[in-house]
Amino acid sequence: MNIEELITKACLVEAYDTVRDGSFRMATPFRYPDGSHIDVFLKDSGTLFDGFELSDKGQTVAYLLDLHVKPWTSQKRKQTMSDICATLGVEQEGGVFRIRLPKEEMNDLPDAILRLGQACIRIADLSYTQRLRAPVALSEDFEEFVSGLDRPYQTGVKVSGQFGKEVEFDFSVEGHRMRSLVQILSTANRMAAHNLSLEAFARWSDISPVRSQYQCLSVYDTTNDVFREEDLKRLEAVSDVVGFPAESARLNVSLAC
Repeated sequence: MNIEELITKACLVEAYDTVRDGSFRMATPFRYPDGSHIDVFLKDSGTLFDGFELSDKGQTVAYLLDLHVKPWTSQKRKQTMSDICATLGVEQEGGVFRIRLPKEEMNDLPDAILRLGQACIRIADLSYTQRLRAPVALSEDFEEFVSGLDRPYQTGVKVSGQFGKEVEFDFSVEGHRMRSLVQILSTANRMAAHNLSLEAFARWSDISPVRSQYQCLSVYDTTNDVFREEDLKRLEAVSDVVGFPAESARLNVSLAC
């Protein structure tokens, strides 16, 4: 089998060369959001299976990390990447995206390059969720913050309430001695902020019989000055109120205790 001949015939390969580990590096017409070209790499899989491996060699994840976007610090991002890979038939191993090609399927190389290129583009578009997202998206920032604390946590936690129904909170974080329940309050609208505060107060009140078993944290968005002082004072009667990201240091201590 002449691999170079297959690469030359692939219409999506604009140029190719050989890198240090013996892989063929193929320049594609696909581009990352910053305009740089997406390269894919083809190498013999060795003893893993009888065929070849087409991958991005981790360049897509490296692109995101350069933009301070950590792909695996929120469930939403992880699920997005998983869905993209499943749709396009791409495997994910650590920070590498790849497609395995048995020798008898090497004529499908152009299709594999197309699918891998599409996956790289769509995953790289996670950068837009960091740079262009609405100011109300505080939950992802908080989850990324908690991930950095290296404390076990869960999202969408339900606690038995006093009126026969379960009450859902945004996060549960296991500290060294205390489990914290966290309710996120984030909006750019002053009236919506008032309503969110009342809703959070109702949630904390609903679990009053078991509230002492938790450290209760109402975390409000400090990037928009829309939360009323009286609403925050009301919340202080049923929870600890912490601004984020302005009071990140205080939040760090509270969650770790």
